[in-house]
Amino acid sequence: MGRWLFTQEGLVDGYILVEDGEVVEVCRGTAPEGSNKAVIMHAFVNAHTHIGDSFAYPAPRGTVEEIVAPPNGYKHRMLRTASRQQKVAGMRDSVSVMANTGTSAFIDFREEGAEGIQAAKESADHMPVTAVLLGRPVHANASSEALADFVSLCDGFGMSSLRDWPRDFLERASKAAKGKGRLFGIHASEVVREDVDSILDLKPDFIVHMTAASDDDLRAVAEAHVPVVVCPRSNEFFGIDPRIPLLLNAGVEVALGTDNGMICRPDMLEELRAACRLSLSHGGLAPADAIRLATHSGRKVLNAVRDITTEIRRTDDLVVVETQGADPLEEVVSATGSARVSAVSRGGRLRRI
Repeated sequence: MGRWLFTQEGLVDGYILVEDGEVVEVCRGTAPEGSNKAVIMHAFVNAHTHIGDSFAYPAPRGTVEEIVAPPNGYKHRMLRTASRQQKVAGMRDSVSVMANTGTSAFIDFREEGAEGIQAAKESADHMPVTAVLLGRPVHANASSEALADFVSLCDGFGMSSLRDWPRDFLERASKAAKGKGRLFGIHASEVVREDVDSILDLKPDFIVHMTAASDDDLRAVAEAHVPVVVCPRSNEFFGIDPRIPLLLNAGVEVALGTDNGMICRPDMLEELRAACRLSLSHGGLAPADAIRLATHSGRKVLNAVRDITTEIRRTDDLVVVETQGADPLEEVVSATGSARVSAVSRGGRLRRI
């Protein structure tokens, strides 16, 4: 199956041998005659989602403050009025979309405290996608002991921006996450610039957005080796420039996320195409560099591996993307390309879409 392998080095000739639904070997070299035109790559990592509001799709137009800001943005009003059943059904639909569009893992910022985490776990139960759930306490006056107990329920903390929380709370939340070996992620400088030193002092594992950050801010983040997750379609919805080439030129590790489920469906192939389209005003992205944002960089944010292998192994989570043209990578990232996900392999077990 397939004619090309996408590795950290770029596109190489190669294919996978499949027997009885199992990937038995990954081969470099010319594919056997009759093999389908397809690129085989590491499955996508959706490095930032909010699937809890998927039930509210599509969201109305408005500013970031009006639509998603806590505590009274449209999103939060909808969360307060929706039933648990509605929320779980919406989340499960989003997880199903990810499973069928080549995503092997996603990092979700889940609101609504412990109940929100439990609902998210229910929605992802028995689905062929790894859910990394970062919770958020309901109250900012939670004690350090309560924060330590809370983070034991999930994979870490996923916080909104600095201005939404008392400084001491964020510091204690970061400490609680580190103490349990969990992740600490935070939104920053989405609409207005926020102090980068205050952000980095929290020792985040990754930052979301940084679309309003200065050049000096980006260099500081790069020097601190903190990845940034950018969400192009969500940015576009709010009239924000994701500026991906500028982040990359500053040396920042950049990954992609689909953000709020009420704004866009969590299809990483569509996010990848938007990333390329919206980067044209800044000189554009080479197709191979763009695809790394959705694959290798996402794995670094997830910390699934510390050293990204240049090889594709039989038991890796893989995605098979069908193409038609002479330039397969260009077709994958083109907004008008006909490339589509046709199969996903998880731990060596192939599932056709």
